[in-house]
Amino acid sequence: MGRNGSRLSDRISKFTVERLLIYYRAIDLMERDLVMTTNSTELARVSGSYSAQVRKDLSYFGCFGCRGMGYDVHTLKRELSKILGLDRKWNIVVIGAGQFSDVMINSQVMNNQHFTVNKIFDKAPEKIEDMYRGISVYHMNQIETEIDPKEDDIAVIALPPPEVQGVIDRLGKVGLTGVLYLASRSVIIPKEMTVLNEDVSMTLGMLAYQLTEKKSRLPNRLKKTPRRMRGDNLVGSSKPRHSRLTSGKE
Repeated sequence: MGRNGSRLSDRISKFTVERLLIYYRAIDLMERDLVMTTNSTELARVSGSYSAQVRKDLSYFGCFGCRGMGYDVHTLKRELSKILGLDRKWNIVVIGAGQFSDVMINSQVMNNQHFTVNKIFDKAPEKIEDMYRGISVYHMNQIETEIDPKEDDIAVIALPPPEVQGVIDRLGKVGLTGVLYLASRSVIIPKEMTVLNEDVSMTLGMLAYQLTEKKSRLPNRLKKTPRRMRGDNLVGSSKPRHSRLTSGKE
């Protein structure tokens, strides 16, 4: 519990967690490169944030550095791994094989970090069982018999939107408590289950908004298409136009 009786998790935003993951990834690379110490300025640089924001994010969980000394890389990595749950292995079940599933299973995240795909469920397992050697492949009908919540931690659902809710309901009855689904659809979440949605259409929509908003902030003079120049004269102009050197700051 935090101050005023609030839980720490209630005060930590999604964006804070995302930054912590970026810090962790940077710290992991530093440790591999035998870097011994770092500081908030360096972590801010790799995360696109500010040093004050880095210090604030870390302060939610304790004091990890010394003023003027920075952070010990090994210690900070160890503490961040505990905070983020990356101090253990997570067994992943993929439901619905396809191109996205193939990319995820063979990604660097799965190969080098803390997530391991150990089971795949598909409507046509006979078509894919030779593609994923070392991973058990089952038919969708076997979800209830082959998923064991004592050894399987997270299910990733890569199915068409209309099929997602039914699979989540089945996983809830089995007792699995963590699900990530990749579809543009709201679902009813069973009790005791944590469900996250990665909706590519929403992400693309956010990107479109940010690009549009950024374009709207451009000065009007930058929005206009420049007239074609011939030598020092504007095409169609009778008087010469001379450029003025500037510092780029106005």
